[in-house]
Amino acid sequence: MSNEEVEMFYEQGMSYLGQGESKKAIEFFDKALKIDEMYLPAWNDKGVAYMELKKYVQALDCFQRVGYLDPGISMPLYNKGYVLLMLERYEDAVETFRIFLEAYPFRDDFYRYALFLKAQGHYNLKQYDDAKELLEKAIKKDKTFKEARELIIKILKETNETP
Repeated sequence: MSNEEVEMFYEQGMSYLGQGESKKAIEFFDKALKIDEMYLPAWNDKGVAYMELKKYVQALDCFQRVGYLDPGISMPLYNKGYVLLMLERYEDAVETFRIFLEAYPFRDDFYRYALFLKAQGHYNLKQYDDAKELLEKAIKKDKTFKEARELIIKILKETNETP
């Protein structure tokens, strides 16, 4: 079996994932991984497919596998942080987003949203000052960031501060 076959199975998996057929996508990612268990894009996108199915434990396993094989890749860290939030493992999520934000070289929508997701982790841990600081950074990057604005208002109300 060759790299071309790995790519072919991976691309088929991505096509199914793009069509919202996550179970079928996982089948093709598994076919690619059977040929090359080190093929990181298949591990990451298999995790994304599991996220779509709300199978967060399986998704976490996929993202952790990518992290073990190549800790320098940023997007699986982002995905891992999101899954940790869904699993209500807030301290782990905050730490994962800290690592992501330090390593991620771009100041794009993923960076901005990672600030928000890390703030959500802090909010759930009742670390309101840390959450507000992150939300203010996210809003500074995008004045129309609705979710960040809503969460900061929620924090201000819960801490009896004036929104």
